[in-house]
Amino acid sequence: MPELKALSFDEIKGQDRALGILLKAQGKARLPHAYLFLGPEGVGKETTALSFFWRLLCEGKTACGKCVPCAKFLRGNHPDVEIISPASKSLKIEQIRALEAKLYFRPLEAERRLILFPDAEAMTREAANALLKSLEEPPPYNLFVLVAKSTEGLLPTIVSRCQIVRFRPLPQKILEQVLVERFGLSEEEAKGLSCLAEGSLGRALRLAERGFLEELSRFVKAISTGKPSQIVAVAETLPKLKEDLPLFWEMVLVWLRQGLLSHLELDEFPEMLPEKPPRDFVVPAMERVQQAFSAIQMNLNQEIFLLELLTFLAELWRKALHAEVSPVGARAA
Repeated sequence: MPELKALSFDEIKGQDRALGILLKAQGKARLPHAYLFLGPEGVGKETTALSFFWRLLCEGKTACGKCVPCAKFLRGNHPDVEIISPASKSLKIEQIRALEAKLYFRPLEAERRLILFPDAEAMTREAANALLKSLEEPPPYNLFVLVAKSTEGLLPTIVSRCQIVRFRPLPQKILEQVLVERFGLSEEEAKGLSCLAEGSLGRALRLAERGFLEELSRFVKAISTGKPSQIVAVAETLPKLKEDLPLFWEMVLVWLRQGLLSHLELDEFPEMLPEKPPRDFVVPAMERVQQAFSAIQMNLNQEIFLLELLTFLAELWRKALHAEVSPVGARAA
């Protein structure tokens, strides 16, 4: 297990309700045998699970960072912590079998063995059924924490054996604060990323790492100017995002949605985002961009698809802009 970058509960922002549930359970010293942490990706579920483990292992139950159990945990070599991550793309029955071989033995050093499934939705059906047996008749001295985005990918019987703790998207202001204070981003960049990340710190960091704000700006400039050279350049660049391409399209949809909310006077358009799209552009553009997700799944030639998409969006932008400035367009608005 690699060295862990765990946080104290005081450092976890925007999840006060979830932390309160865990602190109350720890205070009573009567923990359930299994938790299910549910919520969007990147909002702190796995971080909170590790931080909870840290508190439980600490001699003073405070995550002091100074005692021997804390040191072992933070180094990633505490013998009573098990992190069961997917092997390749799925979590297999062999991994559950290997875990089961340990469950009926007492923990080596701690009061209980702490077992984390950071991607419970990746379990195969065979693995899930095997785990279910341990959850139905839980061996003593073990605490399971399953992490998932929703219950849809889990067996209902597994869900029913766990105490559910829900995690919410982070408020935009808190996300901005974390990006600036913990990760050293500029306030301007943090505002832009927090708007696009929809409450997910993990998503904001991925956007920052891949320079997605700049990619979005180039995308918008290409379709707003309609210049063929810029359209071709963007069509050649975007496929290089590879596995992050779906995230880029999600970001485009967020930009379009912010434009729609602004035109409906339900929200202000964030000034740190690229140019606001014309009103008549937004809805048909959303419908066309949705096709990008299907194109990725169908393994179409991305460059050809993007050339067609960008050309269509550029023409749609031109027509929508013309409608806004023409007398007919003005009366329609």
